Amino acid sequence: MSLNSNRLDAFLSHLGVERNLSPVTIQSYQEDLRHFIAWLDENGIDLKDLQPEKLDEFLTLTAGQEEYSPTSVARHFSSLRGFLKYMQIQGEYDYSTESMLATPKLGHYLPQYLTREEIDSVFESAANGKNPLRDTALIELMYSGGLRISEALGIKLSQIDLENEWLMPIGKGNKQRLVPLGSKAKENLRAWIEEGRPLTHPTTDNIILNAHGKPMSRMGAWKIVQLHTMHLSKQVSPHTFRHSFATHCLEAGMDLRVLQELLGHADISTTQIYTHVDKDFIKQEHRSFHPREMGGK
Repeated sequence: MSLNSNRLDAFLSHLGVERNLSPVTIQSYQEDLRHFIAWLDENGIDLKDLQPEKLDEFLTLTAGQEEYSPTSVARHFSSLRGFLKYMQIQGEYDYSTESMLATPKLGHYLPQYLTREEIDSVFESAANGKNPLRDTALIELMYSGGLRISEALGIKLSQIDLENEWLMPIGKGNKQRLVPLGSKAKENLRAWIEEGRPLTHPTTDNIILNAHGKPMSRMGAWKIVQLHTMHLSKQVSPHTFRHSFATHCLEAGMDLRVLQELLGHADISTTQIYTHVDKDFIKQEHRSFHPREMGGK
């Protein structure tokens, strides 16, 4: 067991013995915080050495997970705030979390969308990187296909039909859907599958593999995204590409029901969170179509 895990155990014991919280509440804290401890250990970070900028990276990663609603993200942040405050008292963490984890600051971490120009710059970065075919294919799945990161990493060779230009990801609730594959995305995915994808593990059917020929982890995908978006002035997570896909489709005039189908949302109210289209675009559309803005045309 790692030192970070021992610290979590000490905190959970504190909640039960000194604060007399119920077992159910303590379990909720444990569920929220295990992701943080796993992230620390995967990155080889001892809590005592955790810098604010690295904590900010974790917060952005957490908020970028689509399976977390804003309420769920807020609860995770609250649990983390309590844990880090306790660690400060114990002399195990040296930085204040007041500004970074204050509830009004939550919106700072919620995923943004990228402009079309920014998307182009990300593809350009991927094309000039160390593994251009693989990185470009991953970004195509997230942006051109609008896939969740779990779907992009889990999609199999058998779930892509290059000839008929379809993706068939399996989403939440084990439901499969059809997503059209654009010509450029088809070209880039074909290049990776036929020219770059490692064949060292032929039993692995996943499309996106790491350098060892094994299925890529979420952390591996996160690092690729960070590598190709470091030139941008925005906090970007893998989910940002799905967010951008939805926003750009709406800007181009796609019907909300069609977008719901493409995203695999069971309820259209979930799709409506993507209707935050750029204000300049809204103004432009108003001037283009409102009868009093069209010069009487």
